[in-house]
Amino acid sequence: MQKIFKEAWEKIKKSDNIVLIAHINPDGDALGSSLSLYSILKKTGKRVSVFNATKSLPSYLDFLPNFEKIVNKLPKKIDLMISFDCGSFDRLGIDEKPSFLINIDHHISNTKYGDINIIDANAASSSQVVYNMLKENSVEIDKDSALCIYTALVTDTGSFQYESVTDRVFEMAADLVKCGVKPDFVAKMLFQRDRLSRLRLLAKAYDTIELCCEGKVAFVEVTKEMMEITGAIKDDTDTIVNSVRGIASVEVACMLREDDEGIKISLRSKNYADVSKVVVRYGGGGHMRAAGATIKAEFDFSKVKEMIKSDLEKILKENK
Repeated sequence: MQKIFKEAWEKIKKSDNIVLIAHINPDGDALGSSLSLYSILKKTGKRVSVFNATKSLPSYLDFLPNFEKIVNKLPKKIDLMISFDCGSFDRLGIDEKPSFLINIDHHISNTKYGDINIIDANAASSSQVVYNMLKENSVEIDKDSALCIYTALVTDTGSFQYESVTDRVFEMAADLVKCGVKPDFVAKMLFQRDRLSRLRLLAKAYDTIELCCEGKVAFVEVTKEMMEITGAIKDDTDTIVNSVRGIASVEVACMLREDDEGIKISLRSKNYADVSKVVVRYGGGGHMRAAGATIKAEFDFSKVKEMIKSDLEKILKENK
């Protein structure tokens, strides 16, 4: 990776008008990674924009430095675009490729749509790929950048719970703390600012939990009606599937959420099931333990559940 890190940084140094972009409906890794380069590049005199096609960004990340600088309109002049945490170009939410694109990601399913593709499937987060690139090029990581990188790492490792966590991940986290990150502050911002609407939504969603495949698979549903009754927003659904995975017998949890664009599928596995295999056929992507897709066709929950259950049965049999 050393050579490609050098090549990418040389391109960045030669570019004046840079756009940092993450996938639509961004999570902590997507926004944290894209914001992590903002302050560093601004200090070098670059004209930098942070773009996301999603109009309503996740409010739980509003503490990230320069969060308010994120725009949903591209600048007219773009020398270089850098994408983060996005497996395919169509998930960036833009129509045309720029003149040059650097693609930074850690998803094994990445389609390598960039002119330079920095894909490390062994990294715990896309922010770890960014961190390694900065370190390889001896770039100083300031406090703002460190906070963004650390937050992205925490959210994409489930607070250091996933098997992607290694000694290097902890060494990276320790280094970011040395750069000024306060872990207790990040924890409070991420996990101690709950919305009452989310708790009310949880109660309704948990009532829909259904176990199948000898208790190894759990489905949970979130409908538009639930959202309206509780006053919940999409952010409020983010951790539901993770908590359902916590059921003792469950290997795979699946949340089905009714959206304007279709039914959003979120899958999480615990030990061995590769849920990325399921979502690929529906145009989605992700990791072995966390993946998602949106089924845009006119299917109801029962039909989608039947389809996903069939897929999961095959995957579970592979690991018997």
